[in-house]
Formats: sequence, C-alpha cells, structure tokens
Amino acid sequence: MRKKGKRQKGFTGTKSVLIWSGIAILFIVTLSLGYLLYRDLVTVPDKEEQYIVHKRKIAIIIDDIGYDLWPVQEIISMTVPITLAILPHCPYSTESAERAYRAGKEILLHLPMEPSNYPEKNPGEGALFISMSDGDICHQLDANFKSVPHVSGVNNHMGSRFMEDEKKLEVVLKILRGKKLFFVDSYTTKNTKGQEVARKVGVPFAGRDVFIDNNSSFVDTMEILEKMIDKRGNWQTLIIIGHTYKSTIQALKKAIPLFEASGIEIVSLSELMG
Repeated sequence: MRKKGKRQKGFTGTKSVLIWSGIAILFIVTLSLGYLLYRDLVTVPDKEEQYIVHKRKIAIIIDDIGYDLWPVQEIISMTVPITLAILPHCPYSTESAERAYRAGKEILLHLPMEPSNYPEKNPGEGALFISMSDGDICHQLDANFKSVPHVSGVNNHMGSRFMEDEKKLEVVLKILRGKKLFFVDSYTTKNTKGQEVARKVGVPFAGRDVFIDNNSSFVDTMEILEKMIDKRGNWQTLIIIGHTYKSTIQALKKAIPLFEASGIEIVSLSELMG
C-alpha cells in the first residue's frame, strides 16, 4: 500500500507540472499575440512607407505644338517626362513628333474639334465637326494620325460643341480603342460626354485638372504652379496643361525643381492613366 501511495504521489506531481507548464505556454502565446495585434494597430509606418503613401504626382501636357520647333527643343532638353500634344497638318507637326519620339517623350494627337462658337473661332485644319458623317470622321482621323505619328493617346483641341455630342464622340473613341490609344479630356465644356462615352466604349480615360496659362503671363503661371505646391495636401495626382508660350516654358523650368524639393514627382501621362 505504501509503494502504491508513492507512485500515486509521483504521478500527481508530474501531472501538476504539465498543467502549470501548459498554463505558462498559453499565457506566453496570449501575450505574444496581444503584442503583435497592438503593434499593428499603433506602429507608425517607416519613412519609406510614408513616402509611398503620401507621394504626389503630376503629369504635364504642352498643347498646340506644330507651328515651330523651339518649344519641342525646350521640352526635349528637360529631364522630366513632359507630354507633347501636337496639332495635325501644321508646318512642323510630323517633325515635332519624330524629334519627341527619338527623345523618348510621350506624344498626343491634339485633335481639333468643333467649338460652340464656330465659325467665329476656327479649330484649324484636321478638325472634326458634328456635321460630318461617321465615314468622314474616320477618314479625317486617319489623315491626322499620319500627320502626327508615334502617339500614345489623344486630347481635344477646343471641341466645346463636339465633346457634347455623344454619338459623334463614340465614333471617335471606338477608333481610339481599335488603335489601343487613351483619351484625355481637356474639359473645354462642363457638359462634356468624354468620361461617359469612354467608359461605355472601353477606352482608358483621364481629364485635365488645371490649365496653367490662360494668359501668357509668367507671373500668373508661376502663381498657379506655386499654389499647387502649397495645396499639395489637398490632392494626390494632377494632370496639368500648358501651351507653347515662352512664359510657360520659363515658368515650368523654374517650378520643376520646386516640385521635386516638395516631394512632388513629375511622371509620364501614361503612368497616371493606370
């Protein structure tokens, strides 16, 4: 009986050790899981993660290229990606596109379209009008693409009337879809059907956010660009459009280092197209 009692006592002691060991392990596991959960809730992302989350990006388009070559050379000389929107059938349309392409710059066909105040305001050669048949639109677009090669997409020149005509715009965007091109709406009318038709047809779409030079004033353009920097907490990406004014080129040259110093990245238009 005594030996049996001793064996019972030893067994009880071993059982107690196992129980307490299990409790200790469970306690440690619980503490570990609690710490991991707490860390995930309160830990601030490291500097690299913060940089990615808060990075601001701008794509720059310069419209109305094709009448002379000096803006092309100025843009090519800039190290940041700037998109050239080239008008068709101008004296230097094709050469501008070829030079920009060789320099690795992105190119748009700056497509003339009928404005609401036509014929008082003339969109220029190669324009699309709502009076055109679907076949005429296709023929004119084909000629425009031959005048401006190497394009990644299209944006409208004027077009405050044409961009409001859903049926005519659908003809244009279906052609772009067939060529795997994107469309950028310059927003020359608040009643544009651009985004609606692009979604319907299945064409990559983006819209202009800011015109930086409604006049050719260096001071005014710089003010707009500096305001973008000051208000960078209010936006994530911007597509900005300027024109071939010397004042605009000068303002961009001055503003680009300010953008970079403020953590704003100048990116290609295609990057913002997603």
